[in-house]
Amino acid sequence: MCIETPPILSKTMWIGCLINHYNGALSTIYSRITNLEAEVTHLQGELTRLPRGNIASKTKVPEPPIFVASENKMQLHDWLSQIALYCLASGITANNQKIICALTCLHAPTSIYMKLYYDKVQVGQSVGSWSNFAQELKNIYRQRDDKKGAKKELMAL
Repeated sequence: MCIETPPILSKTMWIGCLINHYNGALSTIYSRITNLEAEVTHLQGELTRLPRGNIASKTKVPEPPIFVASENKMQLHDWLSQIALYCLASGITANNQKIICALTCLHAPTSIYMKLYYDKVQVGQSVGSWSNFAQELKNIYRQRDDKKGAKKELMAL
């Protein structure tokens, strides 16, 4: 950096050095502004996808059901559909909020399997996407159902 004029440098060289220094700083500022503009554009796009007004105020939507896998009252696929419909009708579109809504409707043993999500919510970390959350639940119950099915087949022999 050439903030003070060294005795060896001429004023022209010193001015050139200052210009280079400030060009670097301006380049950094320009880069930050460009990144912020891109983020604002992205957020504006997200806002346009939000429903106008609350659909739930126009449509009566029941609370989503509690999912207790051990009771087998409802299949996982049906439960995920109910959660998705409830969130849509309630204006819940952000992944984080959808997952939190779903977590409030899980009881043991499912809530135990999804403990990582509860932990992340408690400390304010991102919980990822709704599709990954749903896929993780499907993977857990597909494995569980596969084991049950294999056990039933073995017992039938």
